[in-house]
Amino acid sequence: MKFLLVIQICSAMMQQCTEPVQMNSYNSHYDCATAGFIKGITVIRELGEEYVNDKRMLMNFACTKQESI
Repeated sequence: MKFLLVIQICSAMMQQCTEPVQMNSYNSHYDCATAGFIKGITVIRELGEEYVNDKRMLMNFACTKQESI
């Protein structure tokens, strides 16, 4: 069974989120969840402290189960 990482970037200040973006597929939920946290912190750091604080940016992610065909 595979798990697809889906990420959204949100602004709590503006009460808006980007459209969900499908990222990579992983062999386990553990690998997907770990990748979600790593990707989240990477994006938050790239946005920068001032922007994240000003817009109250958040990262949402989910690992959705992909059934084998």
